[in-house]
Amino acid sequence: MATRWYLPKIATRIAMLAGLASAGALPAAPLQAADGPIKIGVVVPITSVLAPYGTPFVEAMNLAVDAANASGGINGRKLELVVEDSQASNTVAINALNKVLESEPVAVFGPALGTQVLAMMPILERNKIPFIAGPSTRRVTQQNAKYYFRNSTHDAVDKETWTRFLVDNLGKKKIGIMHVANEWGYSGRDNTIEFLNKLYGLKPVSIASYQPTDKDLTAQILQMTRDGADAIVVQGHPIDEALVLKQINQLNVKVPHIGSGTLCIAFLRGLVTPADIVGHYCEGPDIMPPYNERPQVKAFVDAYKKKTGYLPDIYATHYYDATNMLIATMKKVGVDRDKIRDSIRDNPYEGIIGTYKADEEGNLWHNAVVMEFLPEGKIKVVRKYKE
Repeated sequence: MATRWYLPKIATRIAMLAGLASAGALPAAPLQAADGPIKIGVVVPITSVLAPYGTPFVEAMNLAVDAANASGGINGRKLELVVEDSQASNTVAINALNKVLESEPVAVFGPALGTQVLAMMPILERNKIPFIAGPSTRRVTQQNAKYYFRNSTHDAVDKETWTRFLVDNLGKKKIGIMHVANEWGYSGRDNTIEFLNKLYGLKPVSIASYQPTDKDLTAQILQMTRDGADAIVVQGHPIDEALVLKQINQLNVKVPHIGSGTLCIAFLRGLVTPADIVGHYCEGPDIMPPYNERPQVKAFVDAYKKKTGYLPDIYATHYYDATNMLIATMKKVGVDRDKIRDSIRDNPYEGIIGTYKADEEGNLWHNAVVMEFLPEGKIKVVRKYKE
């Protein structure tokens, strides 16, 4: 396996770096030794309730790195992932980034969590290190960052798609919004409110938040029905979105329910069963990989399942594609960070699920879909972005 867990070598150096990092003044790292392995930093949640936003990404990235190393690496140099656990804390994420930077990485991959990415971004910008991560939180790519790239979609795309589906396809106009009480949840809420108003002159009839550790969300669901919602959208994490779905079923709420992309994760990880989810919807950047008919996606799904024992979600697939994009870029321009940044910014990349092309903000992926769950474990794409 290509991953190693980096252990700092010199305690005094770590202490100095921690202080500088917290102040946003970390000095630029020297170039890696020309004959050693090429280090790629990875700071994602490996443990905690947010592990679904990290562990699958590392597994997918390892597939890409192992394949590259088996074919000779970059001009004979092996690739090595240097992984640190950001857990569920911005402070831990900064400390983890500090450790990763000790290894002098050519680039850093971060989590699909807007709060952690926003905390890490100033340090990586100041040190001119390419930074790739896939949070959906809209404002992540509105920071005028020069080295950051988002390898997945964002909420202005996702929420326009589910809003248009609810109103245009289903004819619903009394939308209820449930969301986790953090940056991710607020992004889903605010973008849905914006598109309801901008596209249709509508306002949500009910809005309810909850904490990610809440175990009973029946009060929020009942608020939706009491306020007359004829459809419910939910922006949360896999565990709590699974809980919402199960409690909607238990309460026999029959209005359409759309979960965010994390409901797709919950389904693929067995947090909800095919029987639980029939008749519900989830949105995401693309069709879930196990249902994608592209031969290259099928090959990835088979390899991922063989390695891990379970199916990959779309976000893990984005990290696989982005790792291969970085590898292809280094084969063209070498390991200079500015050349890597410029090449990613200026050149489209054809991944296994489609084309990645940076816009002015650094967003690489520009698609979204809404999927309906059908009997017998089947799904149907019922809406595409900008269709």
